[in-house]
Amino acid sequence: MQIKFMDETETAETAILEKNNFTHPWSEQDYMEHLHDEDKIYLTAVQDSIVVGSCVLWCSFETADLCNIVVDAAHRREGIAEALLYQAFQECAGKDVEQILLEVRESNRAAIGLYDKLGFERISLRKNYYRDPREHAVIMQKKL
Repeated sequence: MQIKFMDETETAETAILEKNNFTHPWSEQDYMEHLHDEDKIYLTAVQDSIVVGSCVLWCSFETADLCNIVVDAAHRREGIAEALLYQAFQECAGKDVEQILLEVRESNRAAIGLYDKLGFERISLRKNYYRDPREHAVIMQKKL
């Protein structure tokens, strides 16, 4: 498996991953719109020439927001999300980012467990943040 910067040829596959995993997925156009912005980090996990995961962070001064992370259901529990995040940490550090923030569904125990393992701390709860279904978001932070 290879972790790399996303390119234009991978946006369609990534959008399909989103559609298969999220109730409000990003479209291919959403990915293309900011793909080359210097303050954005778009990563893919590629295995056998197929996108099996992706991760998007938007950086603003000393803070990066983890916007999206997705792994194909057939490739979960293989360390792909962890590998994407470790690469994201390196890219953020290279941009002088000091902290990463994220929102995660309160019921997403697998994701929260991964974030806990990687040193994120729960800092807040955003009530009714998600819809379809309506759910609270746990706000988490990692200091780099």
